[in-house]
Amino acid sequence: MRQLLLLFMLLFGVTIISAQQDPVLSHIFFDKVKINPAFAGSEDDICIGIINRQQWVGIEGAPKTTAFNANTPINLMGVNSGVGISLMDDRLGFESNFRANLQYAYYRNFGNGILRLGVEGGIYNIAFDGSWTTPGAPADSDPAIPAEKDNSMVFDMAFGAAYILGDLYLGLSATHLTQTKFKFTNTELSYLKRHYYLIAGYNFQLSGGNIDLKPNLLIKSDAASTQITINMIASYNKKFWGGVSYRTTDAIDVMAGIELFNGIKIGYAYGLNFSKLINTNDGSHEIMLGYCFDIGFDKAPQKYRSVRFL
Repeated sequence: MRQLLLLFMLLFGVTIISAQQDPVLSHIFFDKVKINPAFAGSEDDICIGIINRQQWVGIEGAPKTTAFNANTPINLMGVNSGVGISLMDDRLGFESNFRANLQYAYYRNFGNGILRLGVEGGIYNIAFDGSWTTPGAPADSDPAIPAEKDNSMVFDMAFGAAYILGDLYLGLSATHLTQTKFKFTNTELSYLKRHYYLIAGYNFQLSGGNIDLKPNLLIKSDAASTQITINMIASYNKKFWGGVSYRTTDAIDVMAGIELFNGIKIGYAYGLNFSKLINTNDGSHEIMLGYCFDIGFDKAPQKYRSVRFL
C-alpha cells in the first residue's frame, strides 16, 4: 500500500504539474533567505546554515532534501548590500533536483525601519532515473517518465522584498520567475511553476528579559494551491529554544534547539503527518546546523534590532 500511494504522488508530479514543487522545510523561519533573497546579509555577521530533511520515513523513495546557504552583509562601493550563495539537493523516488543560486540584496533606511530588495539567479537541474521502479507497479506506468536516465538544466530566478522594523519582519517573494521549461530526450515538456511566499514574524520579550516568544507565519502558493504554516518559537536566555508549527493539510512539527558556547546552533524537528499518509510512515525528521561569526566588516549604522534566528 505504501508503494502504491507513493507511485500515485510521483506520477502526478512529473508531468506539467499544478502541485507545489518547492520542498517543505520546518526550519525555514531560522533561515529565511532560502525562500527570499532580500534577507541575504540581514544579520550582522557572516551566517552559514544547512538543513537536512528526511520526509515520510518508512516509505520507499520518500522526499529527502538538503539545503545549504551562506550569506553576509557587505558595503559594495558605498552601497549597503548583502550577498549569498544557496545550494539545494531534493530527491523524490526517481526524480532528483539540484539548484545552485547566487543572491544579492540592497537595503536602505525607510521610515523607522529597513527596506530590503533582493534578487537570485542560478541553475536548476532535474534528473530522472527510469530504472527506479515501485514494487508492485508496472515499469511503464507513465510515458512521460524516461525509460533510462535523463536530465535537463535551465536558468532560474527569484525576487524578494522585505521590511524589518524593530522586532517585526515581513517578506514577500516569488521563485521560478521565468517558469522555465525542461526538455528531455524523448519526453514531453514540463516546467517550473512560479511560487509566491509571504513570511512574517515578531519577537515578544517577556518581563525579565530571559524568555522570548516568536510567532511566525508563512503563506506559500503557486496560484493553484495554497499552504499556510503557523509557527511559535519560545527561547530561553537566547540559548535554548523550542517550538511548534501547524501546516495546513499536511502536518504538525515539533522542534527544539540549542546554541553552543562557540556560536554553533543545532536544531531538530519532528513532523507528524495527518493527511491520508498518516498510517503509512513514521513521520519526518529534520536537522538544522547554523553558525554566524563576525570578521569585522564595516557596516552602516542600523536603527533596528534584528530578529535573529540564525
